[in-house]
Amino acid sequence: MRERDLGTAAASALAWAGAAVFLVCLLVRKIAPFPRWDLLACLAFSAVAFLAWWLRATGRWRSGLGGVVPPAFGLKMGRRWWPPLRGMCIFLAVWGLFGPFFLLGISAGENTPRLTAITQHDYRYTPVTIAQIHHKHRNQSKTGTTYTYAVTVEAPAPGEHSKALRLDGEAKSSSGSWSTGDRLSGLYAPDDPSLGIILTPRRHLASLLGGPASPGEMGMLALFEAIPLGMFLVLVRSGAKAGAEPMTPKTVLGDRPARRLRVDVAGGAAGQCVTSPDPRKASRSPHHENPEPDSRLYPAVRLSSPDGTRDLFVDRCLDPQALAGALEGRSGWLYWAPAPEEPSDRSVAALLVLDDDRYVYGLTPPGTDAGLPQGEPAAQPGPEARPLRAVGPYALWQPAVHGPGMYGFGLGFLALCLIVAGVDYDGGPLLGMCFVTAVAGPAAGLATILRRRTVFLRRLARETGGGGGKRALFRRPET
Repeated sequence: MRERDLGTAAASALAWAGAAVFLVCLLVRKIAPFPRWDLLACLAFSAVAFLAWWLRATGRWRSGLGGVVPPAFGLKMGRRWWPPLRGMCIFLAVWGLFGPFFLLGISAGENTPRLTAITQHDYRYTPVTIAQIHHKHRNQSKTGTTYTYAVTVEAPAPGEHSKALRLDGEAKSSSGSWSTGDRLSGLYAPDDPSLGIILTPRRHLASLLGGPASPGEMGMLALFEAIPLGMFLVLVRSGAKAGAEPMTPKTVLGDRPARRLRVDVAGGAAGQCVTSPDPRKASRSPHHENPEPDSRLYPAVRLSSPDGTRDLFVDRCLDPQALAGALEGRSGWLYWAPAPEEPSDRSVAALLVLDDDRYVYGLTPPGTDAGLPQGEPAAQPGPEARPLRAVGPYALWQPAVHGPGMYGFGLGFLALCLIVAGVDYDGGPLLGMCFVTAVAGPAAGLATILRRRTVFLRRLARETGGGGGKRALFRRPET
């Protein structure tokens, strides 16, 4: 349902490009001295692009790129693409961004002061023999069991007749069957035995010496990213089928007898939208054959007619006041199709078609027993009907809703910058705190946004009477 201007779309694409280059830099050079200026440059590029997107979304900056973005990949996704699939798209974005973060965690964990010190000498990589096992630690996780050994190994000395060097190090195994005398391979500095040894397989050596990520890490990352890519392709294919037909009331309402009402856009509102339960959830819950309907607060566009008012509930991410302000004074037809088999209080799909052939997709209560205007029977438009286009572009940014939550995202981004800058990269507690903050900050920000949106909708519901000719859903607190 959304159209975006070229400036906003270009800023969003550049921000994602910065994240993609961030991943490429880690793939081609996993280990490098801190600070990682290449990664910092990618973060700065994405930050500037996001700032431009924010300025465009809030209307604080206007550029010459004001045209409407054509459909992605030439596909007209229609109402099924966005916002109804917004939750799935957010999930895919978070999953996709976790890949670079995961690889950064591996890089930071292996880029130790010991590795830096060894590579500054005339290092050597050669087979060594376990001379002593000091202790063995068992690590149990959801992915399996691994073992960590603290060992002393004997390694060849620089001279031909020199005594073998005894070096301390750690080795990891998935079998837990290592014993004294077993042979491993390790990286060490023969001229400085006090630095110890890094025990690692040869296929992983190149990544420690400033080369690309190891084949195992690349394969794991490819498998990880294949899941969102496959889901995205499925969405594109389903969107192509959904967009094969032009948007009309028939594509939204189906073959049920439809009704229509001549309306004017009167303003923004909020109210309780009761929808039918998802039949898929019922099939997964054998003990609840008749699940409860979903009842949540939703923003709405208030529509007035000579017979009364109706509310068209839209997606929760939209600002109803801004959307209604952009459509103020517009007139059109509201189409909906009551479902006889459904209770009269459950909202059904509806389409507001303005006189300029723009549409807004949402839900509206049938209201057969609530005194709402019922309009007139609507004849389905024929083949000569003009194609409809979505209302837009409009800003998604709501200061009262998103402002407080953005502090969490900013804190997570700052923690990511500190990690890339090399703060406490020897594995100290500060580095661990940065990784926790980089994950917990956005999560806390998202929770704050959800809470603030609910507060905003409750306040708007009180101010507008709860919606559409019905009683107020939230009473003002008694004084």
